[in-house]
Amino acid sequence: MAKFIVNDLRCKATEDWTGADEIYILVNGQKIWGPQSVNDDDTVPVGRSKAFTGKRVKVEVYDQDAGGPDNDDHLGTYYASSKAGSFEMHFTGDGANYTLYCDVTK
Repeated sequence: MAKFIVNDLRCKATEDWTGADEIYILVNGQKIWGPQSVNDDDTVPVGRSKAFTGKRVKVEVYDQDAGGPDNDDHLGTYYASSKAGSFEMHFTGDGANYTLYCDVTK
């Protein structure tokens, strides 16, 4: 069994042009962090992990919105392999620009 670890989240540009995004992170369909307010040029510690089996893990990042006609914004999906190591994931949907700094351990 491998462990997927999210260390930090860096925001270069928010999706919401009027202010902070309310970011949350899903790993294999389960929310592991957030929502938390994040602004341009913020780097925030996440410090969450999720054990997984199989050859890869699915990671999704969303900006939570108020609902109604403005549903949560999907900023991207990334698949990480179960191979141990450190890496970055980039999420750029809807004009946002986020980087997750992650590790996979065995």
